[in-house]
Amino acid sequence: MKKLVKGIALAAAAAMIVPLAACGGARGGDSANGGKSSGPVTIGISMPEQQLERWQIDGTNLKKQLESYGYKVTLQYADGKTDLQSSQIQNMANQGAKYIVIASIDGTATGAAAEQAASNGAKIIAYDRLIMNTDAVDYYTTFSLTEVGKLQGEYIEKKLGLKEGKKGPFNVELMSGSPTDNNAKYYYEGAWSVLGPYFKSGVLQSKSGKVPKSTADYQSIGIDNWDRQKGQAEMENRINSFYNNGTKLDAVLAPNDAIALGTVNAVESAGWNYYPVITGQDAEKANVRAIFQGKQSMTVYKDTRKLAKTTAELIKDLVDGKKPKAKDTFDNGKKKVPSTLLTPISVDKENAKQELVDSGYITAKDAGI
Repeated sequence: MKKLVKGIALAAAAAMIVPLAACGGARGGDSANGGKSSGPVTIGISMPEQQLERWQIDGTNLKKQLESYGYKVTLQYADGKTDLQSSQIQNMANQGAKYIVIASIDGTATGAAAEQAASNGAKIIAYDRLIMNTDAVDYYTTFSLTEVGKLQGEYIEKKLGLKEGKKGPFNVELMSGSPTDNNAKYYYEGAWSVLGPYFKSGVLQSKSGKVPKSTADYQSIGIDNWDRQKGQAEMENRINSFYNNGTKLDAVLAPNDAIALGTVNAVESAGWNYYPVITGQDAEKANVRAIFQGKQSMTVYKDTRKLAKTTAELIKDLVDGKKPKAKDTFDNGKKKVPSTLLTPISVDKENAKQELVDSGYITAKDAGI
């Protein structure tokens, strides 16, 4: 009888221990044993939209990388709506996500949702776009947007022969990224560091007059949400207003591939028998085809597979109780956020096959070759 009572007591004690262990695992928290969780680590990924091809690729790559570590991953797209993204982030935290990766639509507006998620115990990783004016951001992974702008500026410089001393004057139209995206500021600083001296000397000029007096005024030429249709409408307006009398447009600083494609469409609508130098960013399939067709001049290639891998490895370090290797910092107005910056690559018709097709980033069919 004593043995039976003892057995029942042991079974009852074990029953009490199991729920406690399960609770710790469900939270995905770090345990004292090397930071490893006793249950599945839950991670949320909030991407801004699916209209741009790059966000579909980013989301898929990152989810795949994280799931390869055995983590439970929720991936959601916000359809370009700030309120929806904030709601999705809060729901992820409420449902137990302990790490939330956020590619913001609006780097300032997302701050409140990040703070609420952090108050629930979630670690916040800003992905590609920095979340501004909040202490809630723990880490930031991105490509150097200053370098992106610089590569575009250098390409225009090369194609117009500016370094060789050609005086022009050349007509160049400037656009920047979304006014709500802090990345657009760094992008324009990079581009202006190359093109600015030529505008100041008069070698470059803009018939529209849309040349910010300082890099701090980048928002005056920003295209909302880096959107193709808005970029196209802006270029159609400039072409119709300032270049419909035969005046040649020599180059367009288009900040990303969506706006570059909008620019190509605007040029074709104008019926011109030439394409100006048109820059871009993201190496989207339609734009790579446009490069091989001689319509778009170049794009800046950011291998999102590497960005996804870097972000996933950072999260794994956190889960395992290790300090991530974040060598840089970015000031978001409230704190210096530990950051990892990857290096982008300039791609045009000369090296697109090698960089994009041969590397497996896209297929030859995608590139139209």
